[in-house]
Amino acid sequence: MDQRWLAGVMPSTVPGGTRPILGRGQRNRFADFDTIPVHFVVRRVTIPDRCAMTTSEALDQIRARILSDYGLLFLKTFEEERWESELAEVLLEVERGLVTWTITDGPQPPPGLEEQACTDPLWFLEQVESYPENHVFLLKDFQPCFADVRVVRRLRDLAPRLAGQGKTVLFLGAGLSVPLDLQKESFEIDLPLPGIEEIRQELDTALAVRNSSGDTPLEIAPEIEEKLIKGVLGLTSREARKALQLALQGRDMVDDDAFRLLVAEKRHLVQGSDLLEFYDLEEGVRDVGGLEVLKDWLRQRAEAFTERAREQGIPLPKGLLLLGVQGCGKSLTARATARLLSFPLVRLDVANLLSSDRGTSERNLRDVLRLMETIAPAVLWLDEIEKGFAGLGEESKGQDAVMARLFGSFLTWMEGRKQPVFVVATANSVANLPPELLRRGRFDELFFVDLPNYHERLDILGIHLGKRGWKPEKYDLERIANRTEGFSGAELEQIVVAAMIDSFGQGRLLSQDDLEKSRDQTVPLSVTMEEKVFELREWASTRCRRATLDSRVTKMIEDEHRRLSQIPLDDDGPASESWQQLAEHGQVNAGIVEFLRKFDTTTFATIVEKFGKYFPGVGEQGLALRSDPNIVLWAGLSQGLAETLANLIASRRVYVHPVSADQYREGLAPPKLPPVASMPEGKLPRPGWFPAALRLLPPPGGSSGRFGRVTRIKLQSK
Repeated sequence: MDQRWLAGVMPSTVPGGTRPILGRGQRNRFADFDTIPVHFVVRRVTIPDRCAMTTSEALDQIRARILSDYGLLFLKTFEEERWESELAEVLLEVERGLVTWTITDGPQPPPGLEEQACTDPLWFLEQVESYPENHVFLLKDFQPCFADVRVVRRLRDLAPRLAGQGKTVLFLGAGLSVPLDLQKESFEIDLPLPGIEEIRQELDTALAVRNSSGDTPLEIAPEIEEKLIKGVLGLTSREARKALQLALQGRDMVDDDAFRLLVAEKRHLVQGSDLLEFYDLEEGVRDVGGLEVLKDWLRQRAEAFTERAREQGIPLPKGLLLLGVQGCGKSLTARATARLLSFPLVRLDVANLLSSDRGTSERNLRDVLRLMETIAPAVLWLDEIEKGFAGLGEESKGQDAVMARLFGSFLTWMEGRKQPVFVVATANSVANLPPELLRRGRFDELFFVDLPNYHERLDILGIHLGKRGWKPEKYDLERIANRTEGFSGAELEQIVVAAMIDSFGQGRLLSQDDLEKSRDQTVPLSVTMEEKVFELREWASTRCRRATLDSRVTKMIEDEHRRLSQIPLDDDGPASESWQQLAEHGQVNAGIVEFLRKFDTTTFATIVEKFGKYFPGVGEQGLALRSDPNIVLWAGLSQGLAETLANLIASRRVYVHPVSADQYREGLAPPKLPPVASMPEGKLPRPGWFPAALRLLPPPGGSSGRFGRVTRIKLQSK
């Protein structure tokens, strides 16, 4: 039995059939490598959901369809420059020539004919067949040309003939719409905006610009870098770069104001829409008095939006419903939530969706939800939701058909959304709330915000005095807090505001007597609406989680903490490393990332040594560069480990870096493959091992280039 590299091409699944991903005229370049015939295997390309598509997945789709002889592809995007660059790399990999065309410059490279003729779209389409085989034609901003029926007719005639010549016409633009006559001859792809890794490259560029200005170099911690990147998600690459440069300009450190500025850059995304209202991030969690249980819960949910949570498969938080007495801080908490997450805050008034025209209300909701997914990550705030969906509650005798459809569509979106849109809904009453909205799974949690207790009232009074420039320690706030039981947060604020106005009107400083007098003149809502407040408390007592703990529960928790602190901990020996714990619990992807986070540069041999045991099967597979499968990065991998590493590299969660062969211990090189000392300019004539390692940081320059696209090769015994 001698060991052989066996050829075989894994098919790419595309609509219309299954066929190998091989360029026209490609031959097996491995057959003349001594006695070891080698072919490569490309992993199966799946068609992802559009909402969750990444740049890498979109390029996989385009590559698969070009190699599957699709004649016409419509690519919708605002980012012409970025995608033209990405497409150029893909076409180099599949050995296709590229010709671009615009109405101003004609075809590039030019065919050497008259310029006037070159800019005519109909003339250019007539020349497509005369080009050599295996060419791709990129037509920019072609939408106005479809108004000419001759152009559409020419494309219909051209489409079936392109397949036999290895040619594909790509239409690239923001306002593309497929003509009716071409819908069965073409395929449309909404190209995604840049993801985290693409934005990270823009951040590197912005940092380089900032540090080249002569100021003290700005160093950014990983957690701050992640917040900066997520602050501009939803923008194009160019918009993100400009926003980051603006936020970092002249700063010695990245503070909260920088995040606020980044979030404000997304305001233009909702401009022109009268259905959504964009809010600046003014209030933070510190501006919310009390509600410690709710604030702790929000801090934990904020961690679930991090990259580390994503690596461990933690699902994205959905949102929360705040039910409570009017004026107790529900709306303030919604605004503070956005500040805590560093997400843009967008408010939706359901009443604005309604229209007298048939179907317009439903279309408005679809437009709003689509826009929110574009802005994501974001906080969607629905204030007083019981009024927005009025008429759908248990006490309603009849239901409005349009409102019922809107509500059903909204619930469906809440269940199925994949983008990080955190929904914060507030309600003052349960009478008109639809029961479907309260079912577990719609929101992560239902919180009841009650009237503040003594400690919370003391905190709220101090916050409102401090915000207005008065020192809280100059006043006996404990006395005021004792005398304001049953007052809401809004009423406590009004006590401070009214006292300030009265003292100013009399030409003197704010005094304790002013606060006492203002308190005596304020009648709280708990008195005027005592029965409704009692009913709301009774309903929430068994259905909602309290946003704050009363003093008795707080004291019990403190006593328990003191008791536990006196109990010695059992010594069970050294604990496993965090990466090992993740891998043992099935989170191998996260374990590999955590391992690289701790040890940085790691060879493939070390990865196999540490993580190979978590994947069943023998090591019959390896990894090679997709642009040249003769350049083998590693072999002897099980199928599961090979797939895992390929996915981590393709998603740019880890990066391939060239290293010296000396970093590999003797005997660990892939069998029967000669080492390749440096990356060749062209393609290798026969397989060779290129020493490389994995890191979390991208290569110098920010782009992984050829190392960012790998494919699996299969090793079999004969």
